[in-house]
Amino acid sequence: MQLSDTETGYGWVSILLHWITAVAILMLLFIGNSIATLEGQARLDALNLHTSIGISCYIFLWARIIWRVWVGHPGPNSGQRGFFFQLGKWTHYVILLALGLMLVTGPAMAWASGIDIAVFDWFSIAAAAEPRFDLRDTFHSVHRASAITVFVGFIMHLGGVYKHTAFNHDGTFIKMILPTKSARQK
Repeated sequence: MQLSDTETGYGWVSILLHWITAVAILMLLFIGNSIATLEGQARLDALNLHTSIGISCYIFLWARIIWRVWVGHPGPNSGQRGFFFQLGKWTHYVILLALGLMLVTGPAMAWASGIDIAVFDWFSIAAAAEPRFDLRDTFHSVHRASAITVFVGFIMHLGGVYKHTAFNHDGTFIKMILPTKSARQK
């Protein structure tokens, strides 16, 4: 079983972390974007759901970021070198940086509001300090800008998937479905 990445492909660890992160991010972006459109109890329910999913996925999301930074990005397949390979690689890193900022600013925003972070009805993480609404507003601005960055990066990522699948036919998409076998692991 190919757990680790190879020089030109992904192993099971990267593939599973990629898809767990993709599902979590899509849910969090959709729910997070919906919060601003709601009022009253519906808004609080959406905020609690967004927070609960975020905290539930916290370890997986950080694992995704740390794994990619530690292992690095696999190199290109034959015919993938150049500008578009570099664009795709750095788009991934920008998405991960923005995700890391969201993982820090999300809880910080709640705590700066003086709010305990409730995770479904399972447990709560207590706010440790008095409310600091000026900090909350700063954390919210960074969280929102990071969410926009993740969304734009996601659209670029989908464009790359389409390009590789419809035009290049170079097996890039299958690399995120099945591990690449190679004699040389990273």
